[in-house]
Amino acid sequence: MSRKWLVDLVPAEQPERMAYLFPHAGAGVSAVLALGRALAPDPHPVAIRLPGREALLDEPPLCDLPCLAQQLAVAIRAHAGGAQIVLYGHSSGSVLAYETARALEPETAVLLASSAQQAPGTAVRTAAGCWDRPDDEFFAQVVADGYLPAELLDAPDVLEMVAPALRADYRATHEHLTGAARWTPVASPILTIRGTEDRTVTEEDVAAWSALTTSHHATALIAAGHNLLRDRPAELAEALRHALP
Repeated sequence: MSRKWLVDLVPAEQPERMAYLFPHAGAGVSAVLALGRALAPDPHPVAIRLPGREALLDEPPLCDLPCLAQQLAVAIRAHAGGAQIVLYGHSSGSVLAYETARALEPETAVLLASSAQQAPGTAVRTAAGCWDRPDDEFFAQVVADGYLPAELLDAPDVLEMVAPALRADYRATHEHLTGAARWTPVASPILTIRGTEDRTVTEEDVAAWSALTTSHHATALIAAGHNLLRDRPAELAEALRHALP
């Protein structure tokens, strides 16, 4: 895999801590840019940009989530050097961040953070096969899930551009969460962040992350809805910093 999947958001020289930021379904660097700037300079922010979006738009999206996690773990280990590793995922990006934490072991990320995402192993609410529905139905689902603003429904050129990555990410996450995966706890402490007005994730969904760590689990609440990356990047950055050892 190429190092172009990892995008340094600000210049840095030998940072002591590196935060790898996993955006939600279909998204790339632009989704985590505000959070990265709020985090810098410590921890140093690095965006995860997968094939099929932004500068990698011409590359086919990948649907094998465990394989993605294994490749990301190799790249992150090499990129971080001796720096401490922090993994953060928003919404479906949290599932890939969790699998990447598993793939990194026996090395341990000093923190695995998730926002706006139910824990792997809890009931999956997204309908099976929604990624194969006609455009109008699929994008209505995406808007309802909080991944796209409703005004983009009137921008078919933009939807056409992001559709392949969105569909691939929906499929990869759903099939992984409903498959025969074993939800092995990681050694990393886990922070879960939830918007108090988020109707897609319940308190129980967030509490269930506690079963996925052999260390400690903490929860942070932010007065907002589902899209914390867009609406509350400064508060997200503060929650992450507060949880770091």
